[in-house]
Amino acid sequence: MYNLGVIGSGSRMTELVRKMIAYPDIKLQAVADPRVDAMKANYNDVDGIAFYETAEEMLANEKLDCIAIGTRCDTHTKYALMAAKLNVPIFLEKPVSITDEQLEELKTLIPMSDRVVVSFPLRYSVIVEKVKEIIDRGTIGSVQHVQAVNNVPYAGGYYHKWYRDESITGGLFLQKSTHDLDYINYVLGNVKPIKLCAMNSKTVFKGDMPEGQRCFDCPHKDECPDNWSDKTPTDNGYRINDYCCFAKDTGNEDSGSCIVMYENGVHAVYSQDFIARKGAGKRGARFIGYKGTLEFDFYTGIIKVIHHHEDIVEELKFVSSGGHHGGDKILVQNFIDVIRGNAKSCATLESGILSAKMCLAAKSSAKNFMFYDI
Repeated sequence: MYNLGVIGSGSRMTELVRKMIAYPDIKLQAVADPRVDAMKANYNDVDGIAFYETAEEMLANEKLDCIAIGTRCDTHTKYALMAAKLNVPIFLEKPVSITDEQLEELKTLIPMSDRVVVSFPLRYSVIVEKVKEIIDRGTIGSVQHVQAVNNVPYAGGYYHKWYRDESITGGLFLQKSTHDLDYINYVLGNVKPIKLCAMNSKTVFKGDMPEGQRCFDCPHKDECPDNWSDKTPTDNGYRINDYCCFAKDTGNEDSGSCIVMYENGVHAVYSQDFIARKGAGKRGARFIGYKGTLEFDFYTGIIKVIHHHEDIVEELKFVSSGGHHGGDKILVQNFIDVIRGNAKSCATLESGILSAKMCLAAKSSAKNFMFYDI
C-alpha cells in the first residue's frame, strides 16, 4: 500500500485525487489545507484520513510514499521544494513557478525530474496523441510552421474569482498558454524553443467601478452581461466569486499572443483571448508542412489533414471522455506507475520548467517590447 499526502485540495486536485485512490494500492493518508472543515466535507466518504492546516505539520507527522500538490499557483514551487526533501514521487499542478526567482529555485530539483508528474493533460488528450502520431508518420512532411489559438469561452472566472489576482496566478500566459505551449513542444518532439516575443492587451475587463465591488451589491447588475450574482455559491450567507470584472482592481489581460522560434528555424504563433463566449470558443492548432496541413480543434474533436499535392482532405472525429479530453486519466495512470516504480514521468519537471520559462519570457516581452532568449 502506498500512502498519498495531498497539499492543497481544491476542486481540481480533489477530482484528481479521487482518480488516484480508485487504485486499490493507493491510500489517501493525509490532506494539508487550511480549510480543514471543507476538506473533511470533500472526503467524507473516505476513511482514515489525517487532516492538517499546514503542509509542514503533515510532512513532519506522516510517513508518505507520494505527494500531490494542488495549492494556488504562487506556492507550487515552495511546496515542491518542501516535498522533494522526502525523495518521493510528486504530482505537481501547473504552472510550476510564477516568477523567474521561483524557477531558479525549482531547477535544483531537475535530478528528480522523471519522478515528478506535472499537470499537463492536454499533451496526452486523445486528440493530441493522434495529431502527434500523424505528424510523426510524416503525413504532412516535417512541420515548418505552427498556428495555434485559444479563444476561451468560460473565462469569466479569471475576472470574477481569485484568479483575477495576478500576484497569485502570475497572469494569463502562465495560467493558459502554459498548457498550449507545452502540447506544441510535445508534438514537435525534441526541437528546442530558443527565442520568443509577445504582446498582450487589456481593453475590455477594466473600468471605474470601486475596488472590491461585488456583483451581488452592484446597482448595475440587472443590465450587466457579466453579472455573476446569481451564478455563485454563498459562504455563510455572503456571496463569493462575484467580484466586478469592470472594477479598478480587476487583474489579468484580455488577450495575448506570442511568437516562438525553434532551433531548426521553425516558428510557432500562439494567440489567446478571454473575451469570446459560447459558440466562439476555439482551441487548437494548425501544423503546416510541405506535404500537407493538419489542423485540429479540442471543442469540435475534429482533426483535418489537407494534402497539398493531392485532391484529398481527410477528416477524423474524436469523442473523448473524462477531464481535459481524456488527458487527466493518462496523467493519473502515469503517476501511479511512477509511484510503483514501473515508469518514468510522461510530463517531467523539465517540461514544466520549460513551459513556465516560455510563459515568463512572454510576460516580460509583452511588458518590455523585446525578444527574449529561452
